[in-house]
Amino acid sequence: MTRAPLGDADSASRLNETIRSWSQQWSGTLLGLEHQASPDDRGHFHWLIRLKGEEKDVITLWLSLRQRSVHVETELMPAPEENREALLRFLLVKNAELRDVHFAIGPEAGIYLMTQIPINEVDVERLDELVGATLTYVDEIYPTAMTMGLPAIYRRRPRI
Repeated sequence: MTRAPLGDADSASRLNETIRSWSQQWSGTLLGLEHQASPDDRGHFHWLIRLKGEEKDVITLWLSLRQRSVHVETELMPAPEENREALLRFLLVKNAELRDVHFAIGPEAGIYLMTQIPINEVDVERLDELVGATLTYVDEIYPTAMTMGLPAIYRRRPRI
């Protein structure tokens, strides 16, 4: 088995250029792009991509360049307050249909979509596929998940 190469400042620079090139294609949907130019205390570099969603107003993707991979995550919803078991079952069934990403329980029991990609596989096309899949899944699943898990605070917007 061949292992992905170790990430370093050059990997961060290349990934930053890839993200910048990718962002030029998403001008209508891209709300913001931020980059932490220096690594955190674990040596990880970070990017924050904010996109306009249809069902969820803002979809935020966090990208972290780790030792050998790029970790990507977005919060689908905060921790469910009701119907937790039914919601988790719904999400596990949906997990089997997803391409490129999977559901996970994240910090403070929030529901996340996430994936990891080997450093050497991240290019503009791969990033485009990943972001497109994430937007599609969030817009598709968010209303049902919120209605199930947080019905007291979520009301689906009427379609025009």
